[in-house]
Amino acid sequence: MPSTLKRLINAVNHAQLLDEFEDDMVAGRRILHVSDSLQMGGAERVLIELAAGLVDRGARVTVACSVGGLLEVELQRTGVDVRVLGNTLVKRRLDTAFASALAGLIVNDPPDLVHTHMHASSVAAALALKQSRIPLIAHEHSEAGWRDSEARYSAADAYRRSAAVIAVSTAIRRRLVDVDGVPSEKVHVIRNGLPRLPGRAAAIGGLARLERPLVGVVARLQPEKGVAVFLRAAARLTQSLPAVGFVVIGDGPQRGMLERLAADLGVTVTFLGFRPDGPALIGELDLLVIPSLTEGTPLVLLEGAAAGVPVVASNVGGIPEQVSDGIEGLLVPPGDDTALANACQRILADRAFGARLAAAAGHRLRQADPEAAVNAVAALYAHVLQAQPAPAETL
Repeated sequence: MPSTLKRLINAVNHAQLLDEFEDDMVAGRRILHVSDSLQMGGAERVLIELAAGLVDRGARVTVACSVGGLLEVELQRTGVDVRVLGNTLVKRRLDTAFASALAGLIVNDPPDLVHTHMHASSVAAALALKQSRIPLIAHEHSEAGWRDSEARYSAADAYRRSAAVIAVSTAIRRRLVDVDGVPSEKVHVIRNGLPRLPGRAAAIGGLARLERPLVGVVARLQPEKGVAVFLRAAARLTQSLPAVGFVVIGDGPQRGMLERLAADLGVTVTFLGFRPDGPALIGELDLLVIPSLTEGTPLVLLEGAAAGVPVVASNVGGIPEQVSDGIEGLLVPPGDDTALANACQRILADRAFGARLAAAAGHRLRQADPEAAVNAVAALYAHVLQAQPAPAETL
């Protein structure tokens, strides 16, 4: 047998053995995921995809959160146990009541491993596990540019308590190591894949189809999403392409301010608010804009590729790891509304160029392993759990 073929066969067999080892390490284990909520959002959707994948591998998965949300029913359908520990959303702060409720859950039904998502959940879990030897994995979905000194201090405590920290991009990994001081060997880059679960259903009602190009943003209306930059770019774009329509899909604390800004700029923008079918509506756009000022690896970009819609996005965070500029989309400096308007005009003026970008992005997405993120997390669990005792026999 040729040596090259031998190496290929050995590599495949080795990978299969690793997969079996990882599944064996995860099967039967009690895994507790902690999330601020189960409202519709990128981090939440990544969480339920991971949880469902772990259930498929035989893990016993519980998700605890401060409040439930639209994704709660979807998560329960996958066989995950959901525990809502409060009635007030905990976000971007340490909440001792949430930490206390989490500690009670851990004492009453001890997991083999705790995996947290978002700041409030990570700092609460670190406090809840203070007297425990249960391993903790913190999952960083964003660049967390909003953190003040108090939040950075509590995050540092969670990183110290963690057996491992997952970063969804190399940019976040650099921040964790260079700014937050997390030991480099503790940080593991696991990029988001496109969830197969919630968000892929057909749009409810859809967008009113107009005889003009439709440019849109799908995002939570928070400062770091850069929607104000999009509105200023839209105002510039209408000067050269007055027939273009604009839509913002999503809700959040900045909605009122953004509606007033659009009126002040004299640009007509339809604000649809929160839509549970937001990801499906992407396919009805002619151009998707991601104007973020900071980012992790946004699912909306992958959804644009899946829908065959060309994308203009900020060159920030993990976005350049998902999109090759000029090949799979156009990237612009964050906060630069002139560059954003020019990039949008380039695609709208040359629809064939936009179609080539969208086709290349779709090709890249199809080449990716849809199980890669779950497999990587299972492998990390296996590594962390090797030193832990085997799961107790169930009666």
